[in-house]
Amino acid sequence: MKKKLLPLVIAFVVITLGIFIGKSALEAKHVDTTVLLIGNAVIFAITLLAHLMYAAAMKSEKSYGFVRQVYTGFILKFFALLVLAMVYFYFAKEVNKPAVFICMVIYLLYNFLGTS
Repeated sequence: MKKKLLPLVIAFVVITLGIFIGKSALEAKHVDTTVLLIGNAVIFAITLLAHLMYAAAMKSEKSYGFVRQVYTGFILKFFALLVLAMVYFYFAKEVNKPAVFICMVIYLLYNFLGTS
């Protein structure tokens, strides 16, 4: 299991360092780095939780247990990120669209690494 988590942890560290190193360049392009850092951390945490659910599903002896855990992981990721986005859209004085789109790409990256 640790071997499966290593790409996710490496991606988290690389993305976080990239945001810190490229902070001035991102801000010059009007990208809110705080949104990126929070989005990266939340997406990483939710992906780890879903990965633990997928690992438990692999140990299930019954097929419905496997399917239930996989769907629960997917629904958890989907709704948690949906709620997080809605909270951001509601409370933000001005929505930073480039940061939201970059967070979508980060989600796709974690999704790819978590399922491969």
